[in-house]
Amino acid sequence: MERIWKLVAEVLVEPGDMPSGLTKGFMNVTTWADSADSAADKLAKYIERFNWHVISIEDARPVADDEEYVDEQMEDMIARTRTNPNAIILGTFHGYKAT
Repeated sequence: MERIWKLVAEVLVEPGDMPSGLTKGFMNVTTWADSADSAADKLAKYIERFNWHVISIEDARPVADDEEYVDEQMEDMIARTRTNPNAIILGTFHGYKAT
């Protein structure tokens, strides 16, 4: 059975895609899936359209029906995902400098 999953993904983006110029970063993602692996696969296939790549999945867990978040962006992402069974919602890209 599919549920909404929340992922924290480390991603590699194309140079120039982000205003900061950074190419590695983390983002929250919400999507419908039946497992952590299927959610990660769905994300990887989606972001390949932008020539971006998943480096790693730092956290993946289903969202409880009654779960509440203090973060308004996450609340909005979950609400948008609930109304669209095909949704893959990407949160803010938090870039970091590679060492």
